[in-house]
This record gives sequence, C-alpha cells and structure tokens, in this order.
Amino acid sequence: MVTIRQIAEHARVSTATVSHVINSTAYVSPELRQRVLAAVRELGYQPSALARSLRTKQTKTVGIVIPDITNPFFADVVRGAEDLLLQEGYTLIIGNSDGEARKQEQYYRAFCSKQVDGLLMVVAPAEHPPEYLSRHNCEALPIVYLDRMYRGLRGDGVMADNSGGSYDAVGHLLELGHRRVAIITGPPQLQNARMRLEGYKRALEQYQVQVDGELVREGRFDVESGYEQTRALLSLNNRPTGLFVSNALMTMGSLRAFAEGGVRCPEEMALVSFDDIFWFDLLRPAISAVAQPSYELGAKAAEMLLKRLSGHLKGPPIHKVLETKLMVRDSSNWQFTPAEERAV
Repeated sequence: MVTIRQIAEHARVSTATVSHVINSTAYVSPELRQRVLAAVRELGYQPSALARSLRTKQTKTVGIVIPDITNPFFADVVRGAEDLLLQEGYTLIIGNSDGEARKQEQYYRAFCSKQVDGLLMVVAPAEHPPEYLSRHNCEALPIVYLDRMYRGLRGDGVMADNSGGSYDAVGHLLELGHRRVAIITGPPQLQNARMRLEGYKRALEQYQVQVDGELVREGRFDVESGYEQTRALLSLNNRPTGLFVSNALMTMGSLRAFAEGGVRCPEEMALVSFDDIFWFDLLRPAISAVAQPSYELGAKAAEMLLKRLSGHLKGPPIHKVLETKLMVRDSSNWQFTPAEERAV
C-alpha cells in the first residue's frame, strides 16, 4: 500500500506538502501541486477512508434497511436513494430484514457500530416500536423512515399517499358498478397497510356501501398470502365482483389463484393492485394498479437525510407524503352489471 511518505520522496517534497495537496488544507504552489498529483497517479495512491473518517468524524456512508431487495418496489426505492447519495459523495450499504424484527435490529446495530453517518429504514411489522428505536438519538445519528412507520415513533418520514391511492382504486371499481368489492390488506401493525384499508373504507362510505367483514382479508405483503386470501374469497357463496389488493406481491398470488380457479378477469372479477410494476402492463389482461413514486420515495428520503446531516434541516420531525397515480388497464376496465339487471 502506497504511503504519503513514498509520494513525498517520489515528488521530492515534504510529507506536509503532500497532505496539503491531498486534503486541500493549505495553499501549495501550482508547480509543487502538479508534482504531487503526478506522483499520486504514478504510484497509484488511494486515500485511506478510515484515516479520513477519523479526521473528519464522517464515514460518508449511509445504511438502509429494507424488507427484500428482490421486491421491485424496494429495488426502485434503493436506487432512488443510492443515485442521490452518490452525487453527494456518499456510499449506500444495504441490509435485507426479510420483514423480521430480529434481522432489522441486527442491521441497525451493525450500521451503528460501523459509524454510518445516517440511516434509512423500512420497518418490519411489530405491534409497538422496538425499544432501541424509541431510545434512538436522531441528533447524533439521523434516521429517515421510508414507506411506513411505527405508531407513536418520532422521526422524519417519506411515504406515498396510501389512503388517497386506495380511495381512488376502490372508487374506480365502485364507479364501474361493483358493490361487492373485497380487499386483501397488509399486516395491520404497519402504518401503510392501515392507511390503505382506511382508503378502502372511505370509498365504500362515499358510495354508501356497507363494509362486509368477510370481504376484508388480512395478508402479509407476500405472494403466498395473496394466493391464500384470494382462494378464500373465491370459495364464498356470494363472491366479490371486484378485488383490491394492497401490494404487488400479493397481487401476483391473486393472479395465480385466478388462473387455478379459471376466473375470468375482469368479466367475473375485476382486479386493482396497490403498487405498479413494469410488467403489469405486459400481462393479458394488463393489470390496473396504483403507481407509487418508488424511485422518488428513495431520493426524497436521502435528500431529507442529507439536509439533517448538513444542518440545513433542524427542528421537529417532518413527514412528506408523495402523490400516487391510478393506472387503469384491462383488469378493471369493464362496466359491471349486477345479475338482477342482466336478467331483465
């Protein structure tokens, strides 16, 4: 490994001059500066990140904890955060919690021990905020929560308009004549899942439709629970004619259940997903979905974190809510006619 002393000897200058050139800590004449830089290139010198962090008290790294990088939504979120952080000279380190509280805590403690400058976090389901997050000093190590938060936990957050997006999706089905509209929710411990259910109920109320408990099914935001709950809905004597699924992974499970059950979509059951992934438009039928600004979520969270780190953002926690957009496609774009009206 090349040292500053070796560069100084090669450039025929003092080690102090080399340090001033590399760290921009004092004026060095253009001639000496060029000699030092030439020596750096010729010897292949790489500055020590550890030494720099000890000097500046910054590691120029940020940790992010997400449930699963293979989920297209979280992959987009990470890319948005990474692109913005990279522009500002930061490196992003990723940890997958698999939605498990134990793994989430392991990554939190690992990132803290590595002295990252800040944290981005998509929390795992839990009834109450974990103690280590409740006691966390956000002034010493800023955290921005992404997509979801725990009840009663203070901290900056960036999320999509979960309630408004769900309201638009269910209102779309009701506008087409559906009155038995089912929902597959996420875990109720998660704020985004609760808000999507709230939007569903608000749309039913707007159209004066009673909430039917057997049409409200709790999923886990994964493929298997989407499949299981869709199978349960299809087994009802009085099936729903419209289905709103609270995330893309569960929607994949619903599509599998439709295929196994020979359910024609949208003729027998219309479908809208919360989450839009690129290949939904390639399926037949193409899947209607509430598009979240996933890339922007990551970028906005990173931007907020950098403002906390630089001191440009001070004071109480800030929550940003980003707009969603309903993408109407073939899986729901069908004017439903009740059986009693078709018989006339």
